[in-house]
Amino acid sequence: MYDVMLDEAKMWLGEPPQRKRKLETPVYSPPSPVDEDSDDEEVDPVAEEKYRRQVMESGGFDVDLFCQPFGGIVPSGCSDYHVLFGKVGLHCYNIDKGTNLEFIKVKKVNAEIGSLFNFYITLEAMDPCAKNSVVTFQTRVTDAVLKDKARLRMFTSTCRIKPQIPGTGEQVSRWYPDDDVVDDYYKGDLPDWLQDGALTGEDKLQFYEVKESELRDNKWLQLYAEFALFSEWDTDLSAYLPFDMKSVVVQTREDVESSMKLKSRNAVLYMSFTARGGPECRGIIRRTSDGRPGHMFLEAMCWIKK
Repeated sequence: MYDVMLDEAKMWLGEPPQRKRKLETPVYSPPSPVDEDSDDEEVDPVAEEKYRRQVMESGGFDVDLFCQPFGGIVPSGCSDYHVLFGKVGLHCYNIDKGTNLEFIKVKKVNAEIGSLFNFYITLEAMDPCAKNSVVTFQTRVTDAVLKDKARLRMFTSTCRIKPQIPGTGEQVSRWYPDDDVVDDYYKGDLPDWLQDGALTGEDKLQFYEVKESELRDNKWLQLYAEFALFSEWDTDLSAYLPFDMKSVVVQTREDVESSMKLKSRNAVLYMSFTARGGPECRGIIRRTSDGRPGHMFLEAMCWIKK
């Protein structure tokens, strides 16, 4: 299988050029800072206190629109980005908890705009292990700056079932993967596509070729393929699902057992797949974490066969 992938390498374009990714996020823009001497534009202290209480009790997920001079968290529209990011947050939760919750739909999105875009996404998910009961799920996701050859970068900082009692449950735990919290082995530019002999060369212990049965059993690989293709086609990909997964090779440190590489919190996945009714694709996904629950960082780039 791997040899076939390499034989076809000449049919693909080289590394895709960097491009500025659009962000279709209709959000409310806070007003300009108020004049301290203006009585007409003073912040309503009652409304401000209500806003602060909502942020504290809900973690930012249930907040009414509040016009304030310092930005903050505001209701937002829902785009294809939010749907994909919500799915990733749910996937992170499933890995942490050993669950198998399935995405249904996004219910609402709140946005926080600063040096980065933070999104507080509330969605519905189904639990097939509990008679297909529906749960309300919440995840805080950050759309990270494009760098290191990646065409799409995002990380989660909260992944939880919505608490029944406001102010309880897992709290937002902020982190920044570009700081010194991720293993240096997984930092820097995303790697190029696999070289000839990678699986049999001197670094062969770093690699594991996923078995066909594992391609079928680990449905989250479909999500990773979607994430990779979305880095090129930033649009709704539902018409191209499910993908036909051709092959996946996982790269980790050598000291990770082969049987555990696919589920390692830190790994690089080389994926070859075909979109339904569409082109053949190759994607590289890098997954990293600082080891804390609810924290996952994904970076991706993709080549599409012409």
